[in-house]
Amino acid sequence: MNEDIERGSEKGSGPTLATHRPAGDSSDIPELVAALWNSSEPQLLIDPQDGRIVDANDAAVRFYGWTYGVLCSFTIDRINTLPPAEIRARLAEATQRPRTRFVFPHRFADGRVRSVEVITGPVRVGERILLWSTLHDLSDIVHRSPEFETLAHRYQTLVENLPAVVYLEEADPPHRKIYVSPAAERLLGWAAHELQVDRATWYERFVAPEDRAWALAERERNDRTGEALRLVYRFRTGDGRTVWLRDEAVLIRDRLGHPWARHGLLTDVTSQKRLEARLQRELAFHNVLLGIASRLVTASSDEFENVVAATLADLGSFLAIDHLVLLECEGTDIVLLSRWQAPGIELSVRCLGRQAIPSLPSLQSLLERGQPVVVPRLEALDAGADDVRTFCTHLGLRSLLAVPLLAAGRLIGCLLAAQQRDERLWGEEELDLFTLVSQLYAASIQQRRAERAEAQHHAWLRATVLAAPDALLVLDANGIVRFASPAARTVLGLAPDQLVGRPLADLTTTPERVASWALDGLRPERANRIEVQFAHQPTRTVELSGVDLRSDRHIAGIVLSARDVTERKRAEQLLRERATRDQLTGLLSRFGFLEVLEALLHTTTAETIGILCCDLERFSALNDALSWEAGDAILRAVAERIRRVTGALAAARLEADRFAVALTAPDRTTLVRLAEELLHELSGWYEVGRDEVYARMRGGLACVEDGIDATTALRRAEIAFQVGKRAGQERLSVFDPVLYQASIERQFLERDLRRALEQGELQIHYQPVIAVSSGRLTSLEALVRWHHPDRGPISPAVFVPLAETTGLISQLTQWVLLQACRQLWAWSRAGLAPELSISVNLSPTDFLHLDVPQLVDDILQVTGLEPRRLTLELTESAMLDPAVSRERLERLRALGIAVLIDDFGAGYSSLGYLKQLPVSGLKIDRTLVADIDHDPASTAVVRSILELAGALELSVTAEGIESARQLAVLRELGCHYAQGFFVGRPAPPNAIHHLLRRGSTDHPYLDE
Repeated sequence: MNEDIERGSEKGSGPTLATHRPAGDSSDIPELVAALWNSSEPQLLIDPQDGRIVDANDAAVRFYGWTYGVLCSFTIDRINTLPPAEIRARLAEATQRPRTRFVFPHRFADGRVRSVEVITGPVRVGERILLWSTLHDLSDIVHRSPEFETLAHRYQTLVENLPAVVYLEEADPPHRKIYVSPAAERLLGWAAHELQVDRATWYERFVAPEDRAWALAERERNDRTGEALRLVYRFRTGDGRTVWLRDEAVLIRDRLGHPWARHGLLTDVTSQKRLEARLQRELAFHNVLLGIASRLVTASSDEFENVVAATLADLGSFLAIDHLVLLECEGTDIVLLSRWQAPGIELSVRCLGRQAIPSLPSLQSLLERGQPVVVPRLEALDAGADDVRTFCTHLGLRSLLAVPLLAAGRLIGCLLAAQQRDERLWGEEELDLFTLVSQLYAASIQQRRAERAEAQHHAWLRATVLAAPDALLVLDANGIVRFASPAARTVLGLAPDQLVGRPLADLTTTPERVASWALDGLRPERANRIEVQFAHQPTRTVELSGVDLRSDRHIAGIVLSARDVTERKRAEQLLRERATRDQLTGLLSRFGFLEVLEALLHTTTAETIGILCCDLERFSALNDALSWEAGDAILRAVAERIRRVTGALAAARLEADRFAVALTAPDRTTLVRLAEELLHELSGWYEVGRDEVYARMRGGLACVEDGIDATTALRRAEIAFQVGKRAGQERLSVFDPVLYQASIERQFLERDLRRALEQGELQIHYQPVIAVSSGRLTSLEALVRWHHPDRGPISPAVFVPLAETTGLISQLTQWVLLQACRQLWAWSRAGLAPELSISVNLSPTDFLHLDVPQLVDDILQVTGLEPRRLTLELTESAMLDPAVSRERLERLRALGIAVLIDDFGAGYSSLGYLKQLPVSGLKIDRTLVADIDHDPASTAVVRSILELAGALELSVTAEGIESARQLAVLRELGCHYAQGFFVGRPAPPNAIHHLLRRGSTDHPYLDE
């Protein structure tokens, strides 16, 4: 190909190049141009009109790997992998400047796509303008680093996953974005190629109009200075949103130092901008709040109303509110504290003055719940708020906000904000500000009330000081009186002016003691007392009570109260005499005896000390036979004889006719003999007026051992006395540690039984009862069991009598009845043995003293159990009062409750009550059944009982069946029911449940 080529210049002339193929023939080529064309750098001539490759040098053929003919048959878009439209734009752009630099992805003959630097500019070839392009393989440069692929992959991954869009923008006009990272679609809603536009298009298409001019001007200024770019403007995303975008970029230069491109980041900072705006708003709120708080805190009582008015003005102006009103609740009234209205706003009705305004009960009711009342428009008010609607309508108000002022959960006022000109939707931030301001007002109102209350308290305190019967004194740090109330004249006998300026201690009879107490012995947290006498009136006793408040900067002294306690001391002495002395006999009382005995026990002595506790036999009968006066005379005579006893350390009348004497002797034997002699001496004839009465003493002696206190020693003597009395001893009973331990154990067992009842430690076991003829299970007897957590199982023979003597038997009986009925009802509800009955033992004590029929009826009502399925068992001793027994048995029969006589034949048996009382059956005691299988006499007795029962139409149950032979004999004799270990042992509810679930109640024969 022979063509004239000349390099474009500003003057339109330049060297020409005639080229033809084969390559390398350059005889007509100017030396410089030929040198360029034949250099080792790849060169292309491209027609910018259609992108056709017009010519290529040998280096370009080697560079791309195609033959010359193939390469020159291509258009540039066969090599450049950019979109065709983008290629055409770049071709047109390159023709406008002498020299342009691009980086394009080019495809090579081996299929690879590599980054190629293209430096191009226009040249004139004849009448045509072509682009002369010099090519450089950038991939060869960057691939010189062995870690390039790894670094490139890491960089690509980093760029694609950044929470920002990475872009590359040309340094030269029109400043086209030649690369935009794929994150653009995720973050901005635009595909990357949609954002690869020139700068003018970028600002016109994507930047918000209000930011467009200044941002573009800032970019142009930045182009001139070359500084790093940082702009924040509003950007329109692909989905139509407007976000705040931070645009940061730095200038990149090529190897020659010329500006090549800007590398930048686009970051969505919408959240940050919103936060900044919120922070600015909150800062403004904070400044308003801080100003209000500082003014309220520093305001005095006299300035309070003016400060409140000023702070309302600040708040109303800041929030552009029409009206602000601060109200205070005083009792049932709502009082106006202050109000503010915006300039130019006037109330249509002038009813808000400095007088109390009508109460708004519905508003107050809502505010007392502690929540703001928000009324954006009057139509939003409930029907129950007609008073508020009327109030607002009367004043011409269209919107209302009421925030409560609370103190300790109690409503003390209200801050009202109202709009007259328009309706208002109160924002959350405004509500928060109102709430905080209301808290400040509430605290100020409380402080104002506290100050008023404090002033009133000070007045009351002054009146109290003046009116108090006790003298009040204040001493300085040296103990000198600095203040004395008027009562000092009455209490201390000195006028206040005679006390002030003098050391208080020097006025007393014990100055050193008083000074030490006042200056060193007092504490600020609690009062301390001392009794003193003053030198000018030593017969009077004054009680000083004081606290050390020298560390209190308001008082800086010692505060004392002084009270004349002379008469009180005399009364206390008299009361002590009465407390420690028996008024009838003149002997010590129990309290006085213990005091003296405690002192004796702390005295070292080789003698043996003993405590004798004694009383007169049948003293109550003597009183009844004679008179109380005669009884008192006997007691005085006994006391007189005790006083004459040699070896008596102390004597007391403990109570009624009981006395105690502390004796001492060389040894225990002598001590016992002395006690017996004393009892003998006290027993005998006593003259009572003109009569003589014989009285006999009996008692208990306890020898005092080392390490015991007076109370224990006396209690042991009383225990010995009670043991001897129960044993029927006529005179002296000596304390036995074994008996004492048994008494202690009994107390502990009683305590544990009470706790077991309270905490549910007791259990109920059930023993089967069968019909003798069929062997079928007919009923269960409920038997209480106690497994002590420390002592293990405790026999009912131990704890049931204990319950009877301690009064716990009623509680125990009620518990057993309730649990047994509940258990049987539970089994029945589960469909197990619906005809089964339960029997419960009753104590004679309960039967005689409890309303058993009412108790049973209540329990049946609670549990839902049928009356016919409950049987009560009573021993014969419960029938000793036929009248009571008949009445209660009749009521039980009316309820449908069967009653059995338990342990029949074991003790006193009266055949009469069997006929008279409405009982349902008998339970033969086990002692009569034990020998029935080999003793004809036992068989005859049982036969007689069965015949008697048959005649009276009573059922008979035999207890204690332990063998098949016994059961066979009872079957022959015609006994109805049997119970015992052979039939079945008592078992817990789960075992009985298992038995009943087997579906057969024949021959249970339960074992534990």
